[in-house]
Amino acid sequence: MSEATQDPLGEHDDIVAGFQVEGRAVRGRIIRLGPVIDQILSAHDYPEPVARMLGEAIMIAALIGNALKFEGRLIVQANGKGPMAFVVAEYVTGEGVRGYAKIDREAFEQAAAARAEGTSWVQTLLGDGMLALTIDQGDKMDRYQGVVPLEGETLAACAETYFQQSEQTPTRLRVAVGEEWDAQGRRWRAGGALLQAVAGDETRGSVDEDWEHCRVLFDTLEDSELLDSDLSAGALLYRLFNEDGVRIFEPTSLQRRCACDHERLKRIIASFSEDDQAHMVRDGEVVMTCEYCNRDWRFSEEEVKAVRS
Repeated sequence: MSEATQDPLGEHDDIVAGFQVEGRAVRGRIIRLGPVIDQILSAHDYPEPVARMLGEAIMIAALIGNALKFEGRLIVQANGKGPMAFVVAEYVTGEGVRGYAKIDREAFEQAAAARAEGTSWVQTLLGDGMLALTIDQGDKMDRYQGVVPLEGETLAACAETYFQQSEQTPTRLRVAVGEEWDAQGRRWRAGGALLQAVAGDETRGSVDEDWEHCRVLFDTLEDSELLDSDLSAGALLYRLFNEDGVRIFEPTSLQRRCACDHERLKRIIASFSEDDQAHMVRDGEVVMTCEYCNRDWRFSEEEVKAVRS
């Protein structure tokens, strides 16, 4: 979606938008991802539960990151002791999202086969660990990081704990990641929403009644609604809050963002020792693979030497 494209009702995929429930001290954000999430998840041959969890992390990063009032990055990373060492997702203001999961596939097969009924995939894939949300405002500003234990059934539930403990803001977070099939094959898509109470003050008074009213409606959200490509973001919000009225703000378009760049990676390779570079040679070229987009970048040894000289 170009900057000139207007999408006041949130009718497109690959967008994130803020919304306000009319007459209530409650606001939120809604996200719908189609081609972008498919590009990211299809770049690696992840097992399905791993792909879904990576998609969940990407959705959380975009929903929270889009609320930043400054140019920066929001990084969501879960680390554990299970077959998935970590999953990381990043939202960059004005640029887009990316994500990556590191997994021991043999250990995954064993853990999946031994998974007891009712055990969450967070516990199966990550085990004991932590979820970190990091706000990076650039080189001249300190990073802010909040960390909570992986004690929820989903990463979204763990992120809710972060808001309760770190921000002390009543928050509900729902995300869904799934597949759709047509004659061309399988495609990933995802949808999600974040709901938060606005803090009370002397003028507004207590917001508890507003929050409870909207939370109950929000909790009726089904995964099928979040994933329905025929149900726009605006239509979904209207379905939830039509009795009060709901206002959706102009959506922000999202794209897959990857920081890999030929010149940048060449400089990185040139900083490695000659022994490390020798281990990267394939068919007479120095090869570096971007973990995020799974793309091989190839350089001649002369190119790399020219940078070092």
